[in-house]
Amino acid sequence: MSNSSWIVAGFAAAGLVAAAGCAIVPTGTAQAAPTTTPGQAFKECADCPEMIVLPAGSFVMGSPEGEEMRDPDEAQHKVSFPKPFAVGKFAVTWDQWMACVSDGACDGMGVEAALRTGLDGKPIAKYVDHGRGTRPVVGASWYDAKRFVGWLNAKAGTDAYHLVTEAEWEYAARAGTTTAFPWGDHPDHNYANFGKGEGEGLGGKVEGRDVWLDGTSPSGSFPPNKFGLYDMHGNTYEWTEDCYQKDALLLPTDGSAVHDGNCNVRVMRSTSFTSNPKTLRSGNRAGQYSPATRGRNYLSFRVARTLG
Repeated sequence: MSNSSWIVAGFAAAGLVAAAGCAIVPTGTAQAAPTTTPGQAFKECADCPEMIVLPAGSFVMGSPEGEEMRDPDEAQHKVSFPKPFAVGKFAVTWDQWMACVSDGACDGMGVEAALRTGLDGKPIAKYVDHGRGTRPVVGASWYDAKRFVGWLNAKAGTDAYHLVTEAEWEYAARAGTTTAFPWGDHPDHNYANFGKGEGEGLGGKVEGRDVWLDGTSPSGSFPPNKFGLYDMHGNTYEWTEDCYQKDALLLPTDGSAVHDGNCNVRVMRSTSFTSNPKTLRSGNRAGQYSPATRGRNYLSFRVARTLG
């Protein structure tokens, strides 16, 4: 099945097919201006992330009580998106980050210094660069990510871009599925770059398509999900817009960000190349890092865009 056919089938299976007369456009065909057609790709400037339009719809956020490795903060609740919105096809890449640095809007030197500094405040003696280019940018704080978003809005001449909200992230990651992972109920290295099994501690693992032991993989190294989005699971954690709200039943039901939880930490989603399958699950939530946290070589971010 072609990539575009897979995406159409995914929308249909999830009950998220666009209204009659609105064709699903293959995600390889990007246009310059935003659109509200589900499955359509667009990119508003040369250095802007490519965006994929997701359909309006509802989903059950969180994990069922019987899901293996489930945490208490994953209570299920319904979330509805009344209008289509767009999410980055990939996490923001090093190339895109460096465009922001070159324009003087992002603190490249600060992030570089943080990446080379250990948790003890001393320089990392044997620092390893996992690669740049199309790999996801790592080491940026939540505040750095927000500065990137400000630069992106200026480049695109809009104020519609934002860090993906926690609800947007899970809706995008599940892509109509209800299983622990979008491909099923069991972790699989053929679909994501992640680490050792539960109980084995942190550390990379090579298996199947996952040939990256201790670092990030280039964006798009694994198959996309049914919305045409890549690396929603594994490779790097991703900052979201939200403050952390431990009680999932208090999360907004319209997909908006949480601004009244614990804003001393910001929610991260996905997991990393060194993390275990528990955090790889679609419903897993992580809220332990201050928004000022820099230098984590497993933490990136993804953007979303309001449409219409």
